[in-house]
Amino acid sequence: MTATAADGAAPSGRPRHLVGASLISAAGSLPTHLLPVTITAVVAGTSVSPEMAGLIASAMLIGQLLSSLGLPLLSVALIPRLWAAAVSLALLAGMVLSGADGILLLLAGWFAVGLCCGVLLFLGTVSAAHFARPSLAFTLRLGVVLMLSGACTGLIQVTDAAADYGTYLMWFGISIAAVLAVGNLLYAPIPPVPQKHDAPGGGRFTGKMAAGLIAAYVLFVGQTGLVAYVLFSAGERGMDLHSAAWAFAAGKVGSGIWLVAASRIARPGSSALRMAVLGVLVAVGGYGMSVAGTIETLFCFLILFQISFNSLSAQVQGSIAATGPQVTGRWIAGTLLLGAASGPPLHGWAIGAGLDAQFVLFAVISALLPALWMTVCRISVRQER
Repeated sequence: MTATAADGAAPSGRPRHLVGASLISAAGSLPTHLLPVTITAVVAGTSVSPEMAGLIASAMLIGQLLSSLGLPLLSVALIPRLWAAAVSLALLAGMVLSGADGILLLLAGWFAVGLCCGVLLFLGTVSAAHFARPSLAFTLRLGVVLMLSGACTGLIQVTDAAADYGTYLMWFGISIAAVLAVGNLLYAPIPPVPQKHDAPGGGRFTGKMAAGLIAAYVLFVGQTGLVAYVLFSAGERGMDLHSAAWAFAAGKVGSGIWLVAASRIARPGSSALRMAVLGVLVAVGGYGMSVAGTIETLFCFLILFQISFNSLSAQVQGSIAATGPQVTGRWIAGTLLLGAASGPPLHGWAIGAGLDAQFVLFAVISALLPALWMTVCRISVRQER
């Protein structure tokens, strides 16, 4: 993995290579999406206490941050096919290790999984950033992630696999292995599109790039913090948690299908107006699911939130990448992971301090930051079909 060469690089960035990268990245996202189910399975199927099981999240997150932030610090720009396959196998090995007896091996296994997931997420974001049409590439990538995570959540609900940790690991491992196998067959590294003479930023890290990454970070702090407690708050309002979980899974699948379709038919490019419209929809969806009183209302707001937030996320990532893919592409994954890591504990602290309403307000405001960034920094992204 070097900044100057990658074996098997795809000169033109063909769509099948992007699909492969999206599948590999989706597999790297699944352990995070299913973390609540993993913790439930550990508590149900082992002698580990709920308090100790919570350390799985910390171990995996530390691993993700180390690799997703370490790779750009080491000036890594592309992940070769051989390395992608090796990291995929290491992820599966980490899951197997987590099934061994003892809390130390459990945590070591999920730390290894986190390290590998960080690399695979880096692979997905860099591939999308280097594609000829970054915004639509990020839309496709997020759509694939959501469909797979929603499908896995539904499968676990149907099979009750979370009742035993060994059974859960087996089915989860088989699912991830299948996705990784297809993804690695299709994947090839996508080098950055040659920059035109008027390309902004060139090879320098500019203030506009930094402002875009900060806006993306704050956006993810607000929205991931909000959605992390959507089921908890639904239960507090008297809803059936099983039904709410099904609504959550269905919302992911529905929004994933929408995003995959949008990646094929949406108009390329981005603008402050499009960002502003999506930001308002995110704000409405986020506030609505925070106060919904019925499962039906919750599902409607969840669908609105998932579609608009992930569409906005794709637009933001694509716009940041377009300011200089060789510079910003490698930092996007780490920035979003930091935001996703900061949001839930901050919201949890706010709930404990009686400031839940204030956090919801913060999340609503954060949804408008990307549009503000594009307006103030005069960012305009136009891509050819």
